[in-house]
This record gives sequence, structure tokens and C-alpha cells, in this order.
Amino acid sequence: MGKSTPALILYFASCLVYVFSVAFHWDAAITLLVKPIITPAIYFYYWQESSGRVGLLPSLVIWFFFIGDMLILVEFENLLIPLILLNLSAYLIIGYYLTKDILRLKNPEISSHTILIICLVIAFLLSLLYAALTLVFTSSDANYELLAVYGIILVLLAIETVLFYILKNNQAGFFLAISVLCLVVCDLFYVLYNYYAQLEVFIIINVFCQAFSFYFIVKYFLYRNELLNLEEKYE
Repeated sequence: MGKSTPALILYFASCLVYVFSVAFHWDAAITLLVKPIITPAIYFYYWQESSGRVGLLPSLVIWFFFIGDMLILVEFENLLIPLILLNLSAYLIIGYYLTKDILRLKNPEISSHTILIICLVIAFLLSLLYAALTLVFTSSDANYELLAVYGIILVLLAIETVLFYILKNNQAGFFLAISVLCLVVCDLFYVLYNYYAQLEVFIIINVFCQAFSFYFIVKYFLYRNELLNLEEKYE
């Protein structure tokens, strides 16, 4: 058993108990107990796997999401704006790293097949954003503009992720793609549950994607650092 294995086991166990506590309506005390464990457990795993050389910005991504989760957990009043700002900060940091990685690609091969896939992804994501904004909100709603900006940035992040994964099909790109997929689904079903219809399946999908997304985010940063170190070694 590796030194980081206990932290990973604690993380997955906490995620499962948290998801089950929501899905099966267990005592609220269980949720209050296990949810705050999820982020520290995966961060400790990140710290051990990186031999203590954790990055400041990746750490901020994890803790921004953690603060947002805690605000939801304690049912903080006027939650929407703080939650949007925290998530946007995390998305912008991920987008910053992703943009740097795309710009570092040397002579990427962009075929017509690649262009077609990217166009389909753009069309799908924009349709999803339009449907979410028109079905759930109206232009007269407070914070509509902020929500639109939030949605656009998330769509741009998803498009960048698909582009990077197609051009550089490596482990970092794979984990980033899963991370962004989880984030998109998580945000979509959070909005649907809280502002459209409080169907139980919506909140279960939301908490499942939210809880397990941390693993893929951390793996992205770990593999990204590993690949960068290898490239520097052979330059």
C-alpha cells in the first residue's frame, strides 16, 4: 500500500457515503460529517503524490470548490453570487493552465475531422447554455448577466478541453476532459434542481459529479506536472 493510498480510500469512502446519504435521505448529520472530509482527503492525496510540492494555483482551485461546497452545506443566505464567483475563479485558473498547454503545442495537426468534432461540440454546448438560460431564467431576472457570463466561460473551458484532448491525447488531457464533463453536468443539474424542478434525480446527479470531480481534477494537475517535468528533462 502506497503512502497516499489511505487518503485516497478515505476520499472515495467519503464520496460514496455522501452520495448515498443524499440519495437515500439518511440523517442530515451524516452529510454534515462526511462532506467536509472529501476535499481535505483528496488534497492530502495530492500533497503526498506531489511529494509536498503542491502548486499554489491548483491548490486554490481545490479550495475554491471546497468553500463553495461548505456554503451550500450550511445553507448560506444569498448563495448564488458567492458560489458563482468561487466557481468562476476555479474555472479561470484551469483555463489559464489549459491555454498555456494549447499554446505550447508545436505544429498541431488539425484535420477536417477535428474541425467537425469541435464544431459539433460548440453547437451542443451553446444549445445547452441557451436552453438552461431560457428554460430556467429570463432576462429580467436578477444576476441574469452574471449567469450568462458564467455559462459562457464554462462553455469556453469545455471547448478548449475538447480541442486539447483531440490535439494532445495524453493522460492529462483525459483527466481534464472527465473533470470538465463532471463540472458541466454538476452545474447544469444544480441549476435544474434549485431553479427549475426539485426532482430527486437532479440532486443525485449533481452531488455524484461534484464529489467525484475532485479526483479527476487532482489527477489532471499531477499528470500535467509529470509531463512537464519529462519534457524539461529531454529538452
